[in-house]
Amino acid sequence: MRERLPWPLVFQILGVVAAVAFVVATWQIWVLAFTALIVAAAILPAARFGARYRIPRGITVLAVYVLAAGVLALMARLLWPALTEQWTQFMDQLPRMIENVKGWFGSLQGWFGQWGFGPLGGSIPTPKADNVESIVGTLVTNTLKVTAGAVGAVFGLLVILVVAAYLVIDAEHIGGTVLSLLPPHQRRIAADLADPVMDRIGGYVRGQIVVSLCVGVVLAVGLSILGVKYALLIGALAAVLNVVPFVGSLVAAILGILSALNESATLAVLTTALFWGANVLEGKVLVPQLVGRATGLHPLAVMLVLLAGANLAGLIGALVSVPFFAALWEIVRTVHRDAVAVVHVGGPEMAPNPPALGAPGATPGAPRQPDTPGASP
Repeated sequence: MRERLPWPLVFQILGVVAAVAFVVATWQIWVLAFTALIVAAAILPAARFGARYRIPRGITVLAVYVLAAGVLALMARLLWPALTEQWTQFMDQLPRMIENVKGWFGSLQGWFGQWGFGPLGGSIPTPKADNVESIVGTLVTNTLKVTAGAVGAVFGLLVILVVAAYLVIDAEHIGGTVLSLLPPHQRRIAADLADPVMDRIGGYVRGQIVVSLCVGVVLAVGLSILGVKYALLIGALAAVLNVVPFVGSLVAAILGILSALNESATLAVLTTALFWGANVLEGKVLVPQLVGRATGLHPLAVMLVLLAGANLAGLIGALVSVPFFAALWEIVRTVHRDAVAVVHVGGPEMAPNPPALGAPGATPGAPRQPDTPGASP
């Protein structure tokens, strides 16, 4: 007798394959959608706070957008003239800076060569501008590919803001709709996951913004005190680029030390110490307190996820990769914890034998009452 194929299982597998193929083919749209979810997660606490005082969520979202735009406009008005002037001067002086650094390294390797250090006495490779342009070009190309060019980038930003606003305003309705699409036995797990996942995503965004501003201010003030040129420009770049972890501090350190080397070796050493102190402040104090608690991820995992996101989708991929991985990790951790709890509760240690039939208080077919106060049967 021939065995029949398990057609339901076959159709399920085909459905999963089709869904994966659809997501892969439209991954740019999903990246923008998840970016909108990140923005919504960052705004949700403000919307919930306003709801306590009967403030409509739409008004709260509008107020957050207007406040953010006002802060950016004020910063641009106050800092843009100085930043533009320093940027122009920096780009004019950049070739001379590179030549001075080459001469400084040449003198250094010649000094080591006199003492017989062969590898240091040889030629020290200098980073080529073509390599830097290639890296920046790849990052920009991938970013524009996700957003379909410059016009698409502006349109994508508007789409992100609009979708994020709808997610915040209709959060309860959208959540109920999504839950209704799930099997009944999975709805409780999904409902329990919603708040922790959104808290991790929103906490990461808010924490990273605060960390970026603190790092930028510390570096701008410290470089100004040391007398390093372009201190405001370097601090502003550190604040903006540090929205992507590790990027802002690295770029600012390169520019700051390069600028200090053109003044004196002592200033370069002091500048290096400043960046080391800022890195310690960021890595040991700010990030663990403001970001680490929100994601629960190890710094090495964050770095690998950032590299993968930047390679796939440029700057946008780097921005969304960490909160996406943090949300995924929260889902895996919660599901695993619930599975272990179910197995443990069903084990012999947590399930004492019910009273024998005929004993006082025993009822045939009645469920056993828990012995521990507050425990669920």
